[in-house]
Amino acid sequence: MMPKLFVYGTLRNGGHNHFYLSNATSIYHQSWIEGSLYDTDNGYPVLLSDNRAGYVYGELYDVCSAQLKKIDQLEQYVEGDPDNLYDRECITVTNDKDDKVKALTYVGGKRLIDSNDWIETGDWNVHTYLKQQNLLYFAYGSCMDDERFTLQCVDHHFKNIIGSALLNGFELQFSRNSTDGGKADIVENNNEKVEGKVYQVPLEAVSYLYKREGVYVNAYRPIIIDILLKGENKRAITFIGTQKEAETAPTINYASEIMRGSSGFLSDSYVATLQNKINMLFKQ
Repeated sequence: MMPKLFVYGTLRNGGHNHFYLSNATSIYHQSWIEGSLYDTDNGYPVLLSDNRAGYVYGELYDVCSAQLKKIDQLEQYVEGDPDNLYDRECITVTNDKDDKVKALTYVGGKRLIDSNDWIETGDWNVHTYLKQQNLLYFAYGSCMDDERFTLQCVDHHFKNIIGSALLNGFELQFSRNSTDGGKADIVENNNEKVEGKVYQVPLEAVSYLYKREGVYVNAYRPIIIDILLKGENKRAITFIGTQKEAETAPTINYASEIMRGSSGFLSDSYVATLQNKINMLFKQ
């Protein structure tokens, strides 16, 4: 059986060492483990087990022994060496459907255990993406509509609409339950795709989005995704629900925001499919 490897730093998709996994089989694009993530200030992060109760987000791959050997060299890991830069351990990886898998990962060795620049999001891709002053934000739910932006006096952050984009490998579901109906969410599904509206926003818009999306109360979390925008592959920030449940109908007001925001931007076929999905949920 091929070993499974959980990666959380520069080996992730978009990272400068991702080429080590160019022939590896992706199992989960969105997954996590327990632990804390720190910036080493050397251009890469380190996973540590400490008294912070949190999660570290990354990707899971099937790798062959030859790939693992090369990554051992990259991570400066030698079995039994007490002075490793990283040590290799077996951990439990969870995906957004709550499936659990045993896998290998690299944790801080003796030379990195004093790293103290904690990454609160637990996500290296988010941490590095937010170092930019201008960001691409992929909206697929109610944030496609600008009514609440205006009411909450933040509409100036969302004036620069780049256009519509395609997110492959995900499906839109109303699987984030709340006290006022189902909320739009994206769920990994290699056979599906999600269309959305892309804004170019300043860094200052992130605090508003974090509050609106419930990041501070662990309702959604930020992720960095690859989107197809005007025929080009781009990196963008979006938000994904932290817990998946059975789909429930959205409120009429929330559904109206989504449909109003999608009109004139997303493809007619996608808008029709989205409306049919909402209608079916209303009938349940």
